[in-house]
Amino acid sequence: MPVIERELDGQALKRALKEATLRLEQHIDEVNALNVFPVPDGDTGINMFLTMKSAVEAMEKSKDNSAAAISAAAAKGALLGARGNSGVILSQILRGIAKGIEERKSFSSRDLAHALHIASEQAYKVVDNPIEGTILTVIREVAETASDTASRGVSFAHTMMSVVSRAKKTVERTPEMLPVLKEAGVVDAGAKGLYYIFEGMKDSICRKPTHHSSRKSPLRVPSTREKEKIYGFDVQFMIQGKNLPFEEIRDTVVASGKCPLVVGDESLIKVHVHTLNPDDILNYARSKGVVTDVVVEDMDQQVREKMEKEGSDEQSN
Repeated sequence: MPVIERELDGQALKRALKEATLRLEQHIDEVNALNVFPVPDGDTGINMFLTMKSAVEAMEKSKDNSAAAISAAAAKGALLGARGNSGVILSQILRGIAKGIEERKSFSSRDLAHALHIASEQAYKVVDNPIEGTILTVIREVAETASDTASRGVSFAHTMMSVVSRAKKTVERTPEMLPVLKEAGVVDAGAKGLYYIFEGMKDSICRKPTHHSSRKSPLRVPSTREKEKIYGFDVQFMIQGKNLPFEEIRDTVVASGKCPLVVGDESLIKVHVHTLNPDDILNYARSKGVVTDVVVEDMDQQVREKMEKEGSDEQSN
């Protein structure tokens, strides 16, 4: 039977986030294999895991063990270590949760529901063109479920079980919301990754033992559209400085390519964008502040390598 807990303190939150990270790590290959939107480059699982890993490392260094301090440290760590489109959105979900329980030594399931609503708002806000059938849909719908369940005064464990159940159902519905998923015969990778994060948290709160599973990627036949499309480069970096023109930087990044995500404040900004001309946006950023943590990945090469691997795996079976 689940442990009946009415509130979670910082230590319990830390255990839950560590278990969530472990659960996601166990399913990296599965989530990678699902990755077709926005780019079928097969790295959503690893990007989300590296983001959570950075969050865990940051919270481990926190000398304050209140729930507020642990969540704030995790959110900052996730932002600094965010990888890819999915990682940046995940960092904003953690940031929203931290905002929802700030100044609290422990928090109730009602507080969690409130925090998840803030997390949903935060995630939608950073995406220039929000698309349903993705990680965004999952965080929005689990926030609604958390509110409905918590309002009945049930245990924290009961609320988390409802959250995981809703997340699972939402993930299963993603192909009906996003045609590219239905065409590929998969659910959304980011949505599935978030499901595993919530599942890990739930099992930690319910004190269930970790189940180790083998990492095996399901095979998927690449579509002609995936083979022929040009994606360009995945560009990520940080800008540090004083009085950074956040809105100007955001507008410039949005205009420079696809899947733009710009988060932070006037002293530290995290940027992610898909562009055909990475030097243009990097040179612009360097004119505004100190640019660090630059990652430029050739998405076309990643897609080719992923398709070749899938083709090789299919022939060997």
